[in-house]
Amino acid sequence: MASINVQKLKELMAKQPDLAIIDVRTEAEVRTGRIPNAEWMDISDRKFLPKFLSFPKDKTYCLYCASGGRTMMIVPFLELNGFSRVYELDGGIMQWISEGNPIQK
Repeated sequence: MASINVQKLKELMAKQPDLAIIDVRTEAEVRTGRIPNAEWMDISDRKFLPKFLSFPKDKTYCLYCASGGRTMMIVPFLELNGFSRVYELDGGIMQWISEGNPIQK
């Protein structure tokens, strides 16, 4: 499983304008704020996997949750299903915020 830290995510954001950042938290969690320009896809929604599996497999994705627990479970599954550039943000949005980065409400 590919895990990246906040600094590496910021580098990817600067270098890859087509990077898809996916917030997999619940709606209530997302209301507190998210990483700027992140898409929201609730991992607990039964439509999450079918929808994600329909995405282009050659695109670069970074998934995050609150602290990394949920993404640590889903990223290996996505890799097994042909996604070669899918990452999880180590420490999730809590780490993003603790390093002083902005959030979008």
